[in-house]
Amino acid sequence: MEDINSNQRVKKTLAFGEPDRVPLDIGSINNTSMHVQIEEKLFEYLGFSYPGGEIVSREQQAVVPNDRILEYFGADTRSIYISDMHPWTEQPDGTFIDQWGLGLRASPDNTYFSFCSHPLASATSISDLDRYQWPDPYSENRLAGLEDRARKYAGQYCLVLEGFRESIFGLASWLRGMTEFYMDLAIRPEFAHALLDRLADFQIELTSFVIERIGQYIDVVKVADDIGTQRSLMISPDMYREFIKPRQAALYKNIREKSGCPLLLHACGSIRAIIPDLIEIGVDALNPIQVSAKGMDPRSLKETFGGKITFWGGGIDTQEVLPTGTPQQIEEEVHQNMEIFKPGGGYIFSQVHNITHDVPVENVVTMFEAYKKYAAY
Repeated sequence: MEDINSNQRVKKTLAFGEPDRVPLDIGSINNTSMHVQIEEKLFEYLGFSYPGGEIVSREQQAVVPNDRILEYFGADTRSIYISDMHPWTEQPDGTFIDQWGLGLRASPDNTYFSFCSHPLASATSISDLDRYQWPDPYSENRLAGLEDRARKYAGQYCLVLEGFRESIFGLASWLRGMTEFYMDLAIRPEFAHALLDRLADFQIELTSFVIERIGQYIDVVKVADDIGTQRSLMISPDMYREFIKPRQAALYKNIREKSGCPLLLHACGSIRAIIPDLIEIGVDALNPIQVSAKGMDPRSLKETFGGKITFWGGGIDTQEVLPTGTPQQIEEEVHQNMEIFKPGGGYIFSQVHNITHDVPVENVVTMFEAYKKYAAY
């Protein structure tokens, strides 16, 4: 087997080749990472002194994992994570406001944040969208320190450009609130189209700006749009194809043309019904492969879509198995999913979603040890 580095290993598997082993992703995106409390526990478990976490997804309290963790377990990826236009601002009532005007409140145990207000919830007309204060896609704050970080890792690791959040569908539901946005789609289609057009235009401007500045270092561009529940899509496939798919297609086309890189989409849940649509509009890799959701059986997905799209994740269920499984159960699930996904390349290992704060650290280590045991081709 040829001697290749992490960057080459990921590129080969994205091209549906079989490198020396399945590539490992730990936290190159904010959906394959871990809660800051888990990172601290890993440092303690491994006997390292913890320097503090770099929290980048504040809602989830997820970190860009420290290099010491990445090197210890042999991760092949590194995150190039753009910042928001400005940090959250604290309000007198203890809540926070982000760059979009979204209100967020900490959970009672301070382990996560959830939305408590939506800036466009009361919008009733397209003119309300014109009066809304849109963030600046060209803010220099977004790129602070990223070029130096990218230069440090370029050519050695697979560098994933992250930070574009829920770009179309998800962001619209955040700004309006889920109930109002779903009502827009059903009974206010003109307003829904106008909102989605503005979001697509913003995302095209933002991604173009970032790629122009640091795209020369990037290997994969990641976007997100959660549109699935545990059992189905949140909206019908027909509604997806009318409202969401055209805007995604325009954004993804721009990203691929500007960057020349593969596109990684994060879309949770039961999304099998639209995987052919995602392939059609230029999605090269799909995360998280929520193996516990309806229609997301690994074997069936590999048989149907193997060689057409890379599966990025799906290594082990993070709802039940990783938090509560025995070491034997954890190793068995990792082994089973690896053996299904890895033939013919097109597979990058990660757990289904971020490792939550309540997962026993021993289970996390068992997962990575099982990966190492079964990763070789």
